Amino acid sequence: MEPKQVTYHPLMSESRDSESITEHDQEDTSHDGYIIPRHQRFRGWVRHIANPVLIALIALCLLVCALIVAVLTKLNPSDLQCTKQLSSWSPALDAVEYIEYDFDGAFNATSIYRGPPTEERESAWFNLTYKHGVEIPPDKLSTLNKTEEDHLQHVPSDVGPGYTGLLEVFHQLHCLNIVRMYTWWQAGKYDEPPEGLVRNELKNRIHVDHCIESLRATLMCSSDVSLLYVQVGGAAGLRADFASHHKCRDFRKIERWIDENWTVV
Repeated sequence: MEPKQVTYHPLMSESRDSESITEHDQEDTSHDGYIIPRHQRFRGWVRHIANPVLIALIALCLLVCALIVAVLTKLNPSDLQCTKQLSSWSPALDAVEYIEYDFDGAFNATSIYRGPPTEERESAWFNLTYKHGVEIPPDKLSTLNKTEEDHLQHVPSDVGPGYTGLLEVFHQLHCLNIVRMYTWWQAGKYDEPPEGLVRNELKNRIHVDHCIESLRATLMCSSDVSLLYVQVGGAAGLRADFASHHKCRDFRKIERWIDENWTVV
């Protein structure tokens, strides 16, 4: 019996650097022993990736994914997307967030804003209603149904080229405050006409009627469809439950926004 032929393979030195790697080291061996040079394997992958059919399939997959995202966004829009869709343009739209809570509207409920004039109560109403303005960019006039012919006031030149704007909510609160002060002025609870009123009854009446009309339009515009309930029992038998549940814009966040972002005194 002949002895087995011994095959000798020299060992690679551990100290050999990259410059001593031979061309054979850069080649790979397939399962059948055929050695495929690396540059050929690279070109094969390029041809595979550049296959028009494969490119078309990848593009189709990306398009389908984009459509799915678009449809899901439409079917389940965010609160902010709904707000922008259902509101006229305002620089404060990005500050709008929503909160849910129950109103405390009972006849005997207490509030810093409710009751006869006191120094603390007048200060609270003043802080609630008197706010600075913001700049309306000229390119936004058309979206607000305004033009140069409306003779709008420009902001100071050092602020920008736009126009002076006030957030409507603070005008509405101002009007509510005027009505509040007028009732207490009529009841003799002020020694002097409060801020916004004068000693001319006709001028006061015109101001108050303007405010009542403004608040009427606002209430009808928003048309709150939240529910009030009727409670059974008690001395009267039936009574309204004014602790109705609402989903509201977070007023304090909007208030912080205008306090931090106003540009016009």
